[in-house]
Amino acid sequence: MMFFREKRPHRRAALRSTVLVVAAFRLSAGPAASADPPGVASAIAAAEAGPTTTWRKESVGPWGKLEYFPVVLEPPSSHLWEALYDERSYWNFSRLDRTEARELLETLGLSAETLALIDAEGVWKTTENGLELEFGDRVVESLSSSNRAALAKWFRLNSNLFFTKTIVNFEGGDFSSFENGTVSPGTLELVRKFSFSRRNVLSLMDRACILRKLGNDTAEKERFLRSTFSTRGLIARLVMDETVDLEAMIRYWSCDGLNTGFESILRGAKATEGINKVDLVQILPPVPRRYLNGFTNLRDVSPNNTPDCFWTSVQFFRRQVSPRLLDPVRLMHHLEGDFQRIETEELRFGDLVCLFDAEDGEFVHSYVHVAGEIVFSKNGASFARPHVLTLKSDMLSVYLDESRYRFEVYRRKIPD
Repeated sequence: MMFFREKRPHRRAALRSTVLVVAAFRLSAGPAASADPPGVASAIAAAEAGPTTTWRKESVGPWGKLEYFPVVLEPPSSHLWEALYDERSYWNFSRLDRTEARELLETLGLSAETLALIDAEGVWKTTENGLELEFGDRVVESLSSSNRAALAKWFRLNSNLFFTKTIVNFEGGDFSSFENGTVSPGTLELVRKFSFSRRNVLSLMDRACILRKLGNDTAEKERFLRSTFSTRGLIARLVMDETVDLEAMIRYWSCDGLNTGFESILRGAKATEGINKVDLVQILPPVPRRYLNGFTNLRDVSPNNTPDCFWTSVQFFRRQVSPRLLDPVRLMHHLEGDFQRIETEELRFGDLVCLFDAEDGEFVHSYVHVAGEIVFSKNGASFARPHVLTLKSDMLSVYLDESRYRFEVYRRKIPD
């Protein structure tokens, strides 16, 4: 599979999509970054250590001196497609029949009370996507956190399309996106009530029930959805003071000639009195510079696919995006031509890192290493997820569930 396990937006949403940068920046929580360039293993360790509040960090290395602070980007209302507002609670059991599904629910540990409510109130339907069970609030409220975790694991392994439509993972493993007055106290209480943990991932699968309980308050529903799909990003700047080695900085960001056109910016800033910082966006190659903090727009959508994490990362050094990267072609087809796999924990600017399921080898996610703890990424094909600079620990926090992954590093070949 080439695409991240996430819901693809309703096609009508694409018709009104525009690139937007969210101007409402809020304090984000995330693990403290190291001053040294850590590898993948240390990024996982940082994510598993849990969130700590941070206002501003500084990272020093061959890239120079980077100053950065966290922000939260929420999707604009135009990027909340219709299906997100669906208030129908249901489970999809794929190819199971009703008897098999009912037995499965017992095996997964649902209580006698919940099973009785399902027998009394549940509505079984056979759809083009497989067997479905519809239910109401009483069933939702009878579920325990362990019930939800067991169901989510089964859906991920056996009904993945339903899983990606229904389960949302909160970045950082906490409720910070809903706090500080973002939603009402009542909504926050509902989010806390229905959320559950899957190893180190904090998840929600009862979005429909929360929307029902919000009644006719459309404004609160929108605030709830925007918070649900908020993304942690970074504002990053290169500090141009007397301590930096300008020539070393230029070598690092040029990546053996793959990234050009920025050198005059650094030299000009270093030579100009009163300018001591350069926004990192000015140093990035054309494609990430164009898309940073933006959301998917109509010109980047194909009839079958929308930009996802792989589309974002594999084009990092391109001067313009290629529509062919939205074709349903094997992931390795794109990697084998322009990249070489390397074995290293010493990542450099522009290295592409892919995550694969350790058991079945399925592609899960990819991102681009930038510097230190900072990466460039997009969380799936969703219209609600922007392209961001972010901490590896924040990005990986939505993947550290009951699965096990392997990481492969690819470095773009230097043209002859």
